[in-house]
Amino acid sequence: MARKEKIQGSKIAAGLTRRQLIELNACTRCAECRAWCPVYAQDEREVITARGKLDSLRRFVDGTLTEEKREDFINALYECSACGQCHVVCPVRIKTHELWEQARLSLVNAGIPQPAGQIKELAAIKEFNNPFGKPRNERPRWAQMAWKAGLLKSPVPIWGERPASVIYFPGCMASYEPSLQPIAVQSARLLQEAGVDFAILGEDEPCCMSKLRRMGDPAFPEEARKRADQFTLMGVDTIIVSCAGCYKGLRSDYRRFWPRAQKVVHLSQYLDQLFQENRLSLKWKTPAVVTYHDPCHLGRHNQVYDEPRRVLQSVPGVKLVEMPRHREFSCCCGMGGGLKAVSPEIQHKMAAARVREAETIGARAIVTPCQTCYLGLLNGTKEASSSLKVLHLNELLVRSICPDVTHESVKNALASTKS
Repeated sequence: MARKEKIQGSKIAAGLTRRQLIELNACTRCAECRAWCPVYAQDEREVITARGKLDSLRRFVDGTLTEEKREDFINALYECSACGQCHVVCPVRIKTHELWEQARLSLVNAGIPQPAGQIKELAAIKEFNNPFGKPRNERPRWAQMAWKAGLLKSPVPIWGERPASVIYFPGCMASYEPSLQPIAVQSARLLQEAGVDFAILGEDEPCCMSKLRRMGDPAFPEEARKRADQFTLMGVDTIIVSCAGCYKGLRSDYRRFWPRAQKVVHLSQYLDQLFQENRLSLKWKTPAVVTYHDPCHLGRHNQVYDEPRRVLQSVPGVKLVEMPRHREFSCCCGMGGGLKAVSPEIQHKMAAARVREAETIGARAIVTPCQTCYLGLLNGTKEASSSLKVLHLNELLVRSICPDVTHESVKNALASTKS
């Protein structure tokens, strides 16, 4: 048994970088990670903390972790949103979020699979090109229905029919999930209001596959290369994404496969640029006291903090109040890293804690530029029985620019069009 554990530990070590192997022994045991971890706040087990996982992973690699402790560690490794908060507060700056993702991949390559919930989701992504198991021909339906319902100034062109140098990439969530489709419609309408010549990929839009990387699936590099090759052949100049997960996937994770990954921009960044070029005109006052939620993949992982705040504060009537934990200290809503597929109850509790934080500062709404965080925070309001409004950044803009496409009006119109 000991020899088998040593062999498995060696396989896990082989999947980690030299820096990561050093990091296993770099923890100072200061417990800063425990004080800041949003998951530990909901499940107070030492192995949940970064220092607990580091200690267990080191022992796993050494072959000295007991079978019982191994199970605890594996569960804790996946009960983690890999939000990166522990990296920010770590005195020796261990790159924990990268380590957790690589450790998951290492374990899988050593014969230890992901939890059942993640395996099911990963299988759907690889088979159907989306986590919902929906047909590819349904991907552009949001745009077709929006035009039919009179919500757009013109039909959204499909790149294969009319190529454009700018691509709007709504991602799987906003393409398929009915409660998020209004975000895709609003994004397209705002780009039209600014006179941007853009197209969508329609049925040819690939899932960014970033969830494969987050959950440790060995197929990620091959799938990422396929998509990078697709974008290169298309000659795309700019890809605009409205999901923070897609942003991290296409811009950060694709960097080693695609030289033009730096041309991926988040919608909030692109809107900020449009405002600076005076291509969008805010017409109506929108009184609201709001707070801003920094998505982990946009903020901590890619340092996009100022652009969405500038866009938000440009809306007349909006007053921004910051939560105690904001920017690099923003508290994760629990939607990242595959956590939702493993422990939905923990995700709901994490989001509820974030909602309560927003309530303490007198905010009437919490605003985020990420459609996945939007969904997660809605879970939080239900868990906390809160009346706090959850708004996507688009919502405040359309109320001031094109109030015919508010979230509710789009949702109702799309529902009517379907029926």
